[in-house]
Amino acid sequence: MKLLGLGNLFLYSIFIGGITGLLTWSFLAVVSVTTHLIWSDIPKMMDMKYWTILICLIGGVLVGLCQKYFGNYPRTMDQVMAEFKTTKRIDYRSLYKSVITAICVLSFGASLGPEAALVGIVGGLATWSGDAIKSFVKKRTVLKEHGEIVIEYSVEAAVGMIFRSPLFGASTLLEDKKDSKRMKWIKTLVYAVTTAAGFIIFILLSKIDNRQFTLADFGAAHVGVNELVAIIPLILLGVLFAKLYEWFGHILHNVLKPLEQYKVIKAVIGGLMLGLIGTLLPITMFSGEHELTELAVEWTHMSAYLLLGIGIVKLFLTEFCLASGWRGGHIFPIIFAGVSIGYGIAMLFPVDPVTSITVVTTALSSAVLQKPIAVVLLFVMLFPIKLIVLIVLAAYLPMFVFKLKWRTPKVS
Repeated sequence: MKLLGLGNLFLYSIFIGGITGLLTWSFLAVVSVTTHLIWSDIPKMMDMKYWTILICLIGGVLVGLCQKYFGNYPRTMDQVMAEFKTTKRIDYRSLYKSVITAICVLSFGASLGPEAALVGIVGGLATWSGDAIKSFVKKRTVLKEHGEIVIEYSVEAAVGMIFRSPLFGASTLLEDKKDSKRMKWIKTLVYAVTTAAGFIIFILLSKIDNRQFTLADFGAAHVGVNELVAIIPLILLGVLFAKLYEWFGHILHNVLKPLEQYKVIKAVIGGLMLGLIGTLLPITMFSGEHELTELAVEWTHMSAYLLLGIGIVKLFLTEFCLASGWRGGHIFPIIFAGVSIGYGIAMLFPVDPVTSITVVTTALSSAVLQKPIAVVLLFVMLFPIKLIVLIVLAAYLPMFVFKLKWRTPKVS
């Protein structure tokens, strides 16, 4: 009976993994279509000056109305996962609010990523599926007992798909050391099956809209004497920019806090800032996923100070969006900012550019997210594998050397 129960859990993991891949691709495809419509198709039919500012103001009105009538959606990754750890489920009654608000935020150019919305969507639907099964299965079974594990790893798989990193969810396995040997085997099975099924569906569906599986090609890395000498300074710079990002958030949230009861006005102010900066530096808009590919190709044609400026502005704009009610994920924007800053440093000093962007981005991301294992598993799929030792150092040194006592909780 135990084997039968594990078999049912295996099949359930395949099913939920496939649904996760379908939902992730569908959500990203809808956002891609609406974004293309707003920023490409309509402008071709209308010759209008200051289109970026106009569209971002309209987006501000829509986001503000969503915040006013729906509430603070989409919820952050931290909020959703905190709910799951407490209740072993993710509420699905307000999924439509998250979907509508997230599509408005992402389609109208916010410097934010889709992971916050997808965590709630995938986790909510996995919870609903588990509730449906439990209503049919009255007696205690392996499936009924461990169904929440599938919810957890469906969420991890969805985030992994966004960042094209199937190893991302393994961070949960490595971080949880209290489980018994049997539970570790069950979790490993569920994670592997759910992730594999999800990625297979996601990759197959991505052929429909020609979605690339790799985020960007940064080229080969070279590690010599200069790079070895520069490792610690580069890590320190990454931590410094993480501090700057936190400072932006602290200042902007305090400045806009008096407008908390005026959701539409606050969101329109966010839209105005987004439009103004987007007009001057279009590359700082959106999550940074597609812009990362552009940056990897065009950075040699930019000055060091422009690259540094783009990275700093990206961090500022991301926090301005979050502070003004444009809610979403900040992982992609942080990665983009780190890469831009890393390229700028490589132009100023004799250090390999790929090594520079890898160390700076890893240190910055780890300092902000405070999840070194997840950062390592994410970036071994993004940067050259030969830099794995530097990635591990850059991920862990900000945590264990500096302890980041200055850090306050972040919105993700």
